Amino acid sequence: MSQLSTLKQQIQQIAQTLATTAQSLNGYSTNLSTQISAVNNAIGGTATNEDKDMIASLQSAQTSVNNAARQLSEASKKAKDWAAKA
Repeated sequence: MSQLSTLKQQIQQIAQTLATTAQSLNGYSTNLSTQISAVNNAIGGTATNEDKDMIASLQSAQTSVNNAARQLSEASKKAKDWAAKA
């Protein structure tokens, strides 16, 4: 196997790992959404606004997870594109 073939195979494996990780993060984002609803249902409307603070933190985490998943998907696509052209 040539060095280029080996390199292409490595990049394709990296692309697959990135795509799998992105999918896992999307699942985690769904879990965070469920947790946001659970917090709201459990303690929504507290006088101290602790529910809003907790929900805001979870929403911020969810946004970060969604951004990471998007970036990993994009990196996976770029890696696949590179391997296809090489």
